[in-house]
Amino acid sequence: MRISDRQTARDYLKYLDKAKTNYAETNARIASGNRFTSISDDVSAATKALRVRVEKAKSEEYYGNVKAVNEQLSTTENALTSINGVLSGAHSKVLAAMNSTSGESGRAAIANEIGSVRDEILQFANTKYNDAFVLGGSSAGKAPFSTDSSGNLLYNGIDVNIIEKDSAGYYYMDGADRKEIPMNGDTYVDIGLGITMSGSIVRSDTAMKTSYSGLEILGFGKDADGNPNNVFNMLTKLKDSIKNYDAETVGNYDDKLVSFTTNFRGYLTDIGAKTSFLDTIEKRVSTTIDTYQSQISRLVGVNDAEEATNQSMNDYVLKAVLSMGSKIIPTSLMDFLN
Repeated sequence: MRISDRQTARDYLKYLDKAKTNYAETNARIASGNRFTSISDDVSAATKALRVRVEKAKSEEYYGNVKAVNEQLSTTENALTSINGVLSGAHSKVLAAMNSTSGESGRAAIANEIGSVRDEILQFANTKYNDAFVLGGSSAGKAPFSTDSSGNLLYNGIDVNIIEKDSAGYYYMDGADRKEIPMNGDTYVDIGLGITMSGSIVRSDTAMKTSYSGLEILGFGKDADGNPNNVFNMLTKLKDSIKNYDAETVGNYDDKLVSFTTNFRGYLTDIGAKTSFLDTIEKRVSTTIDTYQSQISRLVGVNDAEEATNQSMNDYVLKAVLSMGSKIIPTSLMDFLN
């Protein structure tokens, strides 16, 4: 039977198209990492992969929330650690000042060092993470701590010496009027505990508190003798009493400072436990995300070794078809096909 040039060309084009299609599809699978692009190609695997992707997306969102909270609390922990560091050295400076051999010039130098400790604490107390001040309660746009013209510490614009606290929270008296401290609310984040509300209040056992009030940590108000409970003002009084040297006053404020430092370390322990807890959650969720990704890869991913073999074979077949065409197709048509 005689085979016409037209039939030969038609058959050749069919083989060439098939070789090019296989070559392109293999390269597309390698480039995308997916063994199919349409759900209809493998309905069972695609459906399972969609479900896994939904769970993976939820875990990634959860991971992002936990990581952000952990970073914020770690920044707070670093600030408290820095404050603890400068406080730890303050007591030894006071003892040196109380030593009879220090002399007036020596005590003046130590008083200046106490002033530097106080100023460092103010700096650390205004530490910021992103748009939030870590010891500013719910304050965001403005540093919570500042000083007035007399050098007294202010918290969100209110003199800490006049601030009090009862079961309803922090407040100060403006004449006969009770006023709440501005921007001193708590901030909570849902980290998977199932956050719930009691009226307009977040139930603290269902979410993690991420805000810390500088009032609670650095102290507020005055004691029964009218002495400041806040460490900044306490150090100011200590500095002045060392400089003017009143041994009894220096001793009293040193006792208050030692007591304050001991209590302060409790906050470090608390926040350290939180960051450790969040570190554990981060690792667990990260592992879960990796597991979901492995499941997705098994369901829709390519077999690298298999596709490499396919690519080599398709390349060989395509070249063989083109080589065959040069022998059986007229030169003018072959030039057009190439």
